[in-house]
Amino acid sequence: MIDEADDARLVALIDDRIDEAGRRALQTRLMVEPDLRARYRQLTAGGLPFRPAFDAALAQAPVARMQARLDAVGGAPPARRGRLSVVAAAVAAVALFLVGWAVGQFFPAPGPLAPIFAEDRDDWRQAVASYVSLYTPQTFAGVTPDVTAALARLSHGLGVALTPDALALPDLTIKWADVLSYDGAPLGQIVYQDDGNPIVFCIIKNGHEDAPIETETREGVTIASWAHGGHSFLVGGQVSKARATKLAGTLAARF
Repeated sequence: MIDEADDARLVALIDDRIDEAGRRALQTRLMVEPDLRARYRQLTAGGLPFRPAFDAALAQAPVARMQARLDAVGGAPPARRGRLSVVAAAVAAVALFLVGWAVGQFFPAPGPLAPIFAEDRDDWRQAVASYVSLYTPQTFAGVTPDVTAALARLSHGLGVALTPDALALPDLTIKWADVLSYDGAPLGQIVYQDDGNPIVFCIIKNGHEDAPIETETREGVTIASWAHGGHSFLVGGQVSKARATKLAGTLAARF
């Protein structure tokens, strides 16, 4: 349940008025608490005054100067006429300018957790790398989830049979499992840990064509990703490419 103290912390995070320890603690909670994530989204995006903001933008916009330019364009005969007149094109351009100007004036740039909740990005792997780069050996210390129940939720949401045996990896222990979301698609995350930084195995149901394992590094996070059966998979962590590729190969043979 979200209380006033949580709201105050979220506002401090959005306004970048929180110390580093508090930021990391809150970011960790946002990764594992759906209610808190929903409240964060509401505070950063919900209830924005779109119409009043746009009206105010129009009132402040340099309309006279733009109208003068429109008149100048309209008075000059076009070299040739197409389906859209020069004046109509200019009007459209001004309208687009106004929209862009209004957005720039009234809607701020993404907050400090934009990389974590970048649901409109082109690449889900970048979103995963952004938040995994924040993980430390202490992030999931003391966490004892009901892994069986969590995997049952993941299996149902993703349409993939996930069991502790199928997910077992040498020298790694499952510390967390949760369903996130990326661009409207369910994104499952299983977190493993040994004595180092956490390693994640992520699955998204996105309909992509089958693809072999590819390895890359983003934001200090090594990612080994592949696709099969309409799902995309990745193993990611602050580990060597050799280790990420080996773990990915083990899991790719099972899924």
